[in-house]
This record gives sequence, structure tokens and C-alpha cells, in this order.
Amino acid sequence: MSAAGETGPLRPPGLAEPDNAGSSRRWWLWVGGVVLFGVIVLSVGGISGYASGLNQHSARVNIENSLIVQEQFDLGVQDLLEGRYELARQRFAYIMEIEPDNGPARELLGEALIALDRPTPTLTPTPSPTLDISPTPTLDLRSMDGLFAAAQTAHGAGDYDAAAEMLLTIIAEVPDFRRGEVNQLLFSVLRNRGLNKIWSGDQEQGIYDLTLAERLFPLDSQASSWRTSAAFYLLANSYFGLDWPLATEYFSQICVASIWDACWKYSQAAWEYGNKLVEAEDPCGAVLQYDASLSTREDAEKAPTATEVFDVCLTATAPAPTPTPSPTFDLTTTVTPSGTAPGPSPTPALTATGGPSPTPTVTPTHTPAPTITLPPQTPG
Repeated sequence: MSAAGETGPLRPPGLAEPDNAGSSRRWWLWVGGVVLFGVIVLSVGGISGYASGLNQHSARVNIENSLIVQEQFDLGVQDLLEGRYELARQRFAYIMEIEPDNGPARELLGEALIALDRPTPTLTPTPSPTLDISPTPTLDLRSMDGLFAAAQTAHGAGDYDAAAEMLLTIIAEVPDFRRGEVNQLLFSVLRNRGLNKIWSGDQEQGIYDLTLAERLFPLDSQASSWRTSAAFYLLANSYFGLDWPLATEYFSQICVASIWDACWKYSQAAWEYGNKLVEAEDPCGAVLQYDASLSTREDAEKAPTATEVFDVCLTATAPAPTPTPSPTFDLTTTVTPSGTAPGPSPTPALTATGGPSPTPTVTPTHTPAPTITLPPQTPG
């Protein structure tokens, strides 16, 4: 029995005191685990988003660099044609820093360096009070004529690289030498070389050549059309692997002409777009893309996947079964007496609506046998 004045509850013998410290420790461990799990989830999500952002940023940088390179290349050629060789050299050197494998820029950089190494007239001081100008070396125009003739021969043989190099040498050495003829031949060389590059799949370099040719004379409709198609291909290709819906849309338009690898890329982009739609739980939209992909380019390994998604689409869009309503019949029995007889002439009428069709019952009287007419049963 507890002593007087004790107010605490009685505890049965052998029952230990609760471990408050242990419970508190477990609670803190549980809280720490939840916090750690949240940190891990956020870290994984952040890393995934960061990687995706890097890919998109890299694609944008590549597109921007291509635009910068094209602009500097065009300006460099203009500088070269107009005798601003140092400025042209700087532009082509800048292009080589961005694109070390840019062949046309390397070639024109060499032409600019050759032009800069050409000797220029200098003033030589003499003891006399007058200045004696050292003679300027006389250029052999016959060698220019021979170089121009060689460029014409190379152009006729389809060796456009050699022809372009010879003509650029003439422009660098003697800018005014047969200027109209040189420009006309250079236009033809750049135009034909640009088309050949585009046809062979080197769209970017082909566009460069056609753009340079256009600075000399307007392009014809064929060259202009091919340049537009090549530029559109490069636009579509910039989305390939990054934005499947846009890549699918753009390559579908180029595939109509069956040029380059547009149809293969259209098929691949449509398939990947379909995969995205499956992930977004849009199987019917995916079926359309799968069908476009396999119609453009058959692939036996992908066909089962397309069939499976097609079945899922059918299941998702199947109409719900509609219950068939029970028919309602309207039955009327009319008794018409034949002849006239004394006494009452009853005319019983029986109408049934809904449920099973009733069997009419006629009660005979002293009148002659009636004629019973039953209308056909019609659903209500």
C-alpha cells in the first residue's frame, strides 16, 4: 500500500518503466529517413532535368553557330572580292575557330593570305630633295589569260574546285582583269558546285556556294528551289532527336519528294513520336504515327508493337453495350355481330399494354356467333 501523500498511479509488479528515450530515438530516425528520401528524389529529378536542359541548350548553340558561320562566310567572300583582304582573313580565321573542318572557309582563308603576301609599291627615300618611287613589278597579263583559259577548261570538265581556285587567284592578283567574264564564270562555277554538293547530301556547303553565286548574279529557279529545300532539310534535321513531333511534321513534307534520307528520318521520327504518345496514354494517336512509320519504311521487328497498340486502341474506344428495351405490345380485340337479333348485342373490347400478350376470351350469348378480328401485333 502506498504511503500517505503519494498521488502517482499504482504499477503492477514486474512491469518496467516505458523507454521514452528509445521511442524518441526511433521517431527521429523515421523523420530523418523521410527527409533523406525526399532529398534523393529531388536530386534525381534535378539531375534528369539538368541533362535534358543541356541537350536542348547544345542544339540551340549549334543552330546559332551555323547562322553566325554563314553570315561571316558571306561577308568574308564579299571582302575578298572587293579587295579587303585583311578583313576577309579575320572572318575566315574566325570561322575556322568555330568549325575547324570547314573546307570552303579554309580555302578562302588561303586566298586571303596569298593576297596579303603580294608585294605593294613602296617609297624609297634618296639624298635628292625629290622622292624616287620604286618601280612596280609589271604583271604578266598573258599569264592571267592563261589562268582564265585554264579555269574555263576546268569548268567545262566539271572540276569546279580547280576552276574556283583559279578564278579567285585572278581576282586576288588583278581585281579588274576581265572582270565581267571572270564574275560570270565564277557565278557558273559556284552555282554548279553548290547544286552538286546539295544533291550529294552536303546541304550546308551547297547553300554556301549558292549564296555566294547569288551575290554575283540572280539565281535561276532550279538553283533557288534546291537551296530552299536544302535549308528546310537542315531545319527539320535540327529537331531530329530533340522534338519528335516537329521532326515528324517537317520530314513528312520533304519525304514527298524522296530526296536525301528524308524518308528514313521521317519513318524514324514518326515511330519515336508514336512511342511518346504511348507513354502519354494516347494509343490511338500512336497508331497513326506507327502506321505512317511502317508505311514509309517496313520493319518486321516493329510490326508486333504496332499491332499490340492497335488492339489497345480498339479496346479503349469500343462502345459500351446498350441494353435492349423490352417490346410493348398493344392488342385490341373487337367483336362485331353479324345480323340483327333481339336482346343486347355486346361488343367486348380487350386492350393489353406491356408484358406478355394476353389471350382474348369471348363469352358467348344468345346472339349469332360473332366474327373476331385481331389486328397484327406491333411493338409499342
